[in-house]
Amino acid sequence: MQERVYLFPGEAKATLPEVGGKGLSLMESAHAGLPVPGGFILTVHFFDEWISALKCTAAWKHFLQAPDDKLQHACDELKTAASAFHFTEEQEKALAEALSKFPHEALFATRSSSPNEDLEGASFAGGYETVLGVNVDTLHGAIKKCFQSALDYRVVVYLRANGFVANDPKIAVVVQEQIASEISGVGFSLNPVTNNYDDAVFNANWGLGETVVAGLVTPDTFIVDKVHEEVKDVNIGSKATSLWLVGNGGTEEKKKHRNEERTLWDKQLVDLTRLIKQVEQKYKMPMDIEWAFAGDKLFLLQARPITTYVPLSPELMTVPGARKRLYFDVTATAQAMAEPMSKMGSSLFRHLLKVGGGLIFLRDISKSVETTIPWISDGKFFFNVSNGLKLAGKRKVMELMPIVDELGAKALGTLDERVYVSPTWKLRLLPYGLLWRLPKVLLMIRRAKRDPEAMHAFVQQRLRDFDAEVVRIAEQNASVSAIWEELLRQMFLKVIIYTIPLTIASRYAAGRMKGAVGRDPDAGKLLMALPHNVTIEMGLMLADVAKLLPEELDADELETKLKSGELPEAFLRAWTAFLDAYGFRGAAEIDVAAVRYYDDPKLLIDLLLSTKNAGGETPTQAFERKAREREAAYGAMHTRMQANDSKKASVFESDYRFFSIFGGYRETHKKYLVMGVAIIRRIMLATAQTWVADGRLDRVDQVFDLTMEQYEAALGDRSLDLRKLGRDNTAYLRKLARVKKPPALIDSRGFIPQPPRPPMKPGEHAGAGVSVGMVRGHVKVLHSPNEKPLLKGEILVARATDPGWTPLFVNAGGIILEIGGSLQHGALVAREYGIPCVAGVENATTIWKDGALVEVDGTSGIVRTISRPPKKSC
Repeated sequence: MQERVYLFPGEAKATLPEVGGKGLSLMESAHAGLPVPGGFILTVHFFDEWISALKCTAAWKHFLQAPDDKLQHACDELKTAASAFHFTEEQEKALAEALSKFPHEALFATRSSSPNEDLEGASFAGGYETVLGVNVDTLHGAIKKCFQSALDYRVVVYLRANGFVANDPKIAVVVQEQIASEISGVGFSLNPVTNNYDDAVFNANWGLGETVVAGLVTPDTFIVDKVHEEVKDVNIGSKATSLWLVGNGGTEEKKKHRNEERTLWDKQLVDLTRLIKQVEQKYKMPMDIEWAFAGDKLFLLQARPITTYVPLSPELMTVPGARKRLYFDVTATAQAMAEPMSKMGSSLFRHLLKVGGGLIFLRDISKSVETTIPWISDGKFFFNVSNGLKLAGKRKVMELMPIVDELGAKALGTLDERVYVSPTWKLRLLPYGLLWRLPKVLLMIRRAKRDPEAMHAFVQQRLRDFDAEVVRIAEQNASVSAIWEELLRQMFLKVIIYTIPLTIASRYAAGRMKGAVGRDPDAGKLLMALPHNVTIEMGLMLADVAKLLPEELDADELETKLKSGELPEAFLRAWTAFLDAYGFRGAAEIDVAAVRYYDDPKLLIDLLLSTKNAGGETPTQAFERKAREREAAYGAMHTRMQANDSKKASVFESDYRFFSIFGGYRETHKKYLVMGVAIIRRIMLATAQTWVADGRLDRVDQVFDLTMEQYEAALGDRSLDLRKLGRDNTAYLRKLARVKKPPALIDSRGFIPQPPRPPMKPGEHAGAGVSVGMVRGHVKVLHSPNEKPLLKGEILVARATDPGWTPLFVNAGGIILEIGGSLQHGALVAREYGIPCVAGVENATTIWKDGALVEVDGTSGIVRTISRPPKKSC
């Protein structure tokens, strides 16, 4: 029999679908002995007759058919229809039996409780109805009001937005003894501003907590160190209004009641901190609570998961009070990936740490984050900054970090490094595997300086040899893990051993050039339009393909004709050649789960069309012009230097010659890594097709929810439940995916350091100037490279970019990036195209809207808003 009512505290066990998130939380908290006022829950089944009656109304039919612009009216019609419902005999009987457990004069707080509410991924905060100070006479109306809130427009919209079913309303109602509180409010078991897991934050007001929960006042705010139970910060709010319980039912409002006084004192805050720690320990996750003091007694009114915070996987966390570690998120910064890597992607990169660690450190560095600098966590690639501080010191780390992320470096500068320096023995962090290779590397660099063209030819031949090696390895009759590890091993020995040292040496050469020319206004031109950059070459090749497109094709027509092959033969040849050369690439390409260009050519259609329709000089012409400008700037600087100091001019010449050959190498190693990832992807997708056919998976891409070990085990064990493994594997990744703007730095207790805010003039926003020049243009904000076309001369605003964005740079007049430093992908490509670029502009993708006119000063690192986009007329 389906239960209509559950009492709490009580021994009966309920389920989430029966009593909703709020109701289940109250039952569990009461059962755990937490100080929860008693009450009862009218379950979802209590309202079955009402739901059935509702679905027979004309209003329900209108609701199911309502377009978006009519949805609010349709919801209002539903609520009106529901207002006419009466309690059935069975409902009255169940309600009377529950009320018999309480004094007749008792007052209640009546709250809606949805099966979708107060979950880890969706809070529905403020979506459903609450009625306070309810007595026996007003209870029926309060229950009906809570029921009707399940039909509210804002609830329906939230359901749709979060992937819930919106056409099958279900609601339970909590009826809880009302506490005549003198002080009440909410609490967070972590700091929602800094993400610090060791802080508890409390908002408080006089009277009932509804003024705080509903955001009707500026409450007092208290921050408490949970570890030491010490008050860290007190901020007295204005508390202009407070709400109080009336003895015979209902509530009353008071204006400015003791509003200048502090609501909570240290002993009460310690009690609250201990309570919230108990709640957090019980639920094993960060929690948001509602609480109340009545007299000297503290009550827990509600507990729900915090849905908006940055989680850390267990191996990254240290225990409260222990020495903390500091991490730098390479995935979000250098790789421009806001979304986490897939489970399989993380698994592949752990194998990379194993192979690379064996070659570079002579040990497997994939076992423990404590003794390594690079680390692969689920969904993320981190650097252990604490070990970096131990090995090189804060000054050196701060010199290197702006290359990747300027804001992260500034945030690091605000920290006391003594809190974070690793206790790991310094010698354990040294790359012993490189020591015996060091003479060979130094000899190679010396030869490259003496004859860079010859060394370039030598390296290119090694890369061609590796291309052939890749084909051989991919065709081996071996396990996927063996193929992957052999690809990595050969990549280290035949690609990385050449390209990374030459890239590093070229950066030093660039630094010496910069020092030699000083404040010369044309210094930035020395970094433009470098040859031998595989990503730039990809963009230029795609632009050449676009030139061969017929005129006046739209995206749909181009997609259709691509599939049918009804395009000029010259275009199809060029298109095929592009896919042969670069089809394995794409956005978020280091993740094996990421779609490749040859998987879905639609990824390139908008880029092709926007490039085709850009007008003006072609990307190749622009690149060649920038290369001529670079050569001319070098020639002029060298001539002036020669006249003053011939020795200095000779060193400058040598550095320029070296940099102009090898400066473009920096993305070569990534290209080959991505090539290897794409090979593994193809093998796994072929296997996944058979698993879908056998009913073991629903979709082929679910194979990437497994680890490498699980994948290989499943080849020989058909009993493995691959769907369940995938669900379990991705639980944490789903939490990570809710973080839309991952921080560059985070410590092992969740704390996110913030850079100091520079003083700015009105309309100015500071970042790091990473590609010189100044340009004005209209903003186009993009969250993915295929979101919408970027027109010629528009200012591209993005969180960050990876090679999948490169073709967009052809049209960009300037670049504004939220994250990144001088070696972030977008900065590198911008310099080579000669496009002004400012990186590290906090909240750039929300500051400006499409059409805003801005000035991008890539020299000073300032973006100035000239005008906002015109408002659309009604």
